[in-house]
Parts: sequence; structure tokens; C-alpha cells
Amino acid sequence: GVEIHEYASGFLHAKVAVNAALGQPYGTLRGSNFVYIDGQKVVGANGFYVKSATSNEVIGNINPDWIGGITNTFRYKNLSLSFLIDVRKGGDVFSLDMYYGLATGLYPETAGLNDKGNPVRNTVADGGGIILPGVTADGKPNTIRRDISGLFGAYGYFRNPSAAFVYDASYVKLRELTLSYSLPADAMKKLRPFKGISVSLVGRNLWIIHKNLPYADPEETTSSGNIQGLQTGAYPTVRSMGFNVNLKF
Repeated sequence: GVEIHEYASGFLHAKVAVNAALGQPYGTLRGSNFVYIDGQKVVGANGFYVKSATSNEVIGNINPDWIGGITNTFRYKNLSLSFLIDVRKGGDVFSLDMYYGLATGLYPETAGLNDKGNPVRNTVADGGGIILPGVTADGKPNTIRRDISGLFGAYGYFRNPSAAFVYDASYVKLRELTLSYSLPADAMKKLRPFKGISVSLVGRNLWIIHKNLPYADPEETTSSGNIQGLQTGAYPTVRSMGFNVNLKF
């Protein structure tokens, strides 16, 4: 098999690899995983999730289940409105932004109120902290309340396996919208030698209708080559607007 190591140092720190291994789909993501008992995540005696013994667990696959699109054009007299919607169902992406951001308290998931109605960032003595959902090694529900006010908290990479930062890369996007107006035939008689004139407003990447990756576009990954499925420092998707004039002779 071949293991693809052409990724940035942050992913090396996360110990995440994109693989092309014998007997596995191209684009398998490998890293550390949660430990489960009867489908429930195992929580250690320290109140944090237990990680798998190795960083070679299969934790995702970059390949979508399917991709598709919907396009149509509506016409009324000399006006037309066309659209293109792109859909990607399935596939996974590892987010280095979430990996670091949750550890350093940048995201709202690390704040808010706990089950007692108190700020989670308070110390346990002051009513703060959280109880992570899962079971202890004996299979009983976890009841250990953890103080998360320190560095790494309970959400970041130091406390969690790489699998905690793998997200569904599905999306639904309004990829393109075009509004056009064609001059009527009576007007064209006065504008010879033109046989037709139309003007259009064109917009691209106007709206991410649905996605599951927080705070980033799942399409904006590190590369379109061998390092797909790894997302870090992604810029917001560029929304573009244009004006088009079509002249027919």
C-alpha cells in the first residue's frame, strides 16, 4: 500500500494520514479513534475520552457517496432565470481548524452553560465543568465532572483522538444564478445588423444551502490532488458577480 504524507506539519502533529492502501479505498483517513463499549464512547478515570492505542485506525474516507446537480431555466416573455445547484453527499474531511480552535477556546462550543445552568468555564467548585457523554470502563454511564477551564479544555486535540475532528463533507450549494433579458423583436428591427441582443447578471457561489462542517466550506480543502480531505486555514468561498452582453449578428 501507499501512505500519502504530503501534508502540512499541523497534520503531522495531529497524526492524520490520507492513505491509498491495499484492500482499502483510495483516500482512507487514518488516525487515533475513540474506544467504544456497545457503541458508547469510553471515558477514562480522568473524565476525558479514552483514545485508541494506535494512530492507525480508519477514521474516515474522503470519497463521497455520490455527487450531482440540479439545473433549470424559467422564462417569462423576454426574461429568463436559470440556476445550478451542486450537491455532494457523503465523504469525510479532517478539520485542523477545529482541532486547534476547540483546544484554545476560539469556538462557541467551548463556552455556554452546563447541565447545572452554570458557565462551563467555571471551576467545578464554582458549579462549572462538564460531564462528557459516554460510559466508564465498566460500562456504566459516566458521572465524572471535569474542570475545563485550563488549556486544551475537554474539546481540543490534547484531550481527544483525531476522529473527534472528522466531519461529514456533504454540501448543497447554489453554484450559479443567471438573470437574462433579451431585447424584443420590434426593438431589434431598429438595431440592425444585430439579430439579437441580451444582457445578463451572473452570480457564482452565492449560497451554501446546507453543510455539516462548522465554520468552513467543506469544498475548501488543502488540495485537489492526493491530499484531499484535510482542511486547514480555509479562506471563505469567493462569491462572484458578473455582467454579460451577448450580441448576435
